[in-house]
Amino acid sequence: MQKRLNCIVIIVIVILSFPIIVRANIVCNDGTISDSCQDCHRGCCSSHGGCSNSSSGGSSNSGTSNNNSSANSSSNVNTEKPVVEEVVKDSDTTLKEVIVNNKSLDIANEMFYNTTNESVIIKVVANSAKATLDYNKNSQLNVGNNIVNIKVTAENGNVKTYKINITREKILSDNKNIKIKVNGIEVIFNVYKSDTINIPYEEDKVNIEYELEDKNARAEIIGNIDLIVGQNEIIVKVTAENGSEQNYIIIVERNVKEEANDVVIDDNKEEDKNTITNKNEEQQEDDTNPIIPLAILGGAGYGVYKFRKRKK
Repeated sequence: MQKRLNCIVIIVIVILSFPIIVRANIVCNDGTISDSCQDCHRGCCSSHGGCSNSSSGGSSNSGTSNNNSSANSSSNVNTEKPVVEEVVKDSDTTLKEVIVNNKSLDIANEMFYNTTNESVIIKVVANSAKATLDYNKNSQLNVGNNIVNIKVTAENGNVKTYKINITREKILSDNKNIKIKVNGIEVIFNVYKSDTINIPYEEDKVNIEYELEDKNARAEIIGNIDLIVGQNEIIVKVTAENGSEQNYIIIVERNVKEEANDVVIDDNKEEDKNTITNKNEEQQEDDTNPIIPLAILGGAGYGVYKFRKRKK
C-alpha cells in the first residue's frame, strides 16, 4: 500500500515538472472575446475593430502566467480607440434645369435670354438634392442687358456660380400717323389718298409741310418737282420706328396755260364786261354795212321807175 502511494506521488511530480500549455481565445480591440480565433491573424475580429498580437493569449507555464497575459490584454484594449469610417459628403454643384418664363435654357456657365417683358420668372433645379440654391426668382428688367447670378452650394461646401444674361428689348412703335399741309391748307385723306388739289400753270410744285405723330418715325416726300400739266401724284412715305411703312398720296392737278386776251386792260382800271359786249356788237354791225347801201339804191331805182310811169 505504501508503495502504491509512493508511485502516485512520483507520477504527480513528473506531470507537474512539465510546462502546461494553455490556448486562450483572442480578445478583440473593442473588448469582445473572439470565439473562433485563438491567435491574431488577418480576418480575425474583422467586425470588432481587429486585434493585436499583444492581446492574444500565449503559452504559459502556470495559471499565474495566464492571468498576467489576460491582464495585459485587457490593458491594451482599454487604451486603443475604435476605427470609425469617415462619411464622404456630396460635392455636386451642377444644374439639372434652368427655366425662364416657361422656356428651358441650355445649361452652361453663362446663359442668354431675350425678352420684351418688364420682368421674368426663373426656376432652377440642381442635380443634387443635397445642394442649396441662391438666386432671384422674380427679376424686374431694365431696357438692355440684365444679369442674374445662380449660386450653387454643394453638401461638402463647394460653391459654383452660374450667370444668366437677360436682354430686355425695346418695343418699337408702329405709329405712322401724320398731318400734312399743302400750300398752307391741311389735306384730308380718304384711305391714304387726298382729293384733287388744283394749282395754276405757272407753278410746277407745291409747298408741303407735315407733322409726325411719333417723333421716332420719319417721312420722305417723293415726286414734288416738275409737275406736268394735268394730274400728278405726290407721295409722302412715312416709316415707323419698327420699320413698317405707309404711303400718303396727294393728287395735284396743274391747270393748262391760258391763251392771251386781245382786249388790253389797263393795270389801274378794269374794263367792264358790258364795254366788251358793245364792241362785239359794233363789229357785227360793221359786218352788215354793205347790205344797207344796196337796199337804198334798190329803193331809189324803184321810185324813179314809178315816177316815169305815171308821167306817161
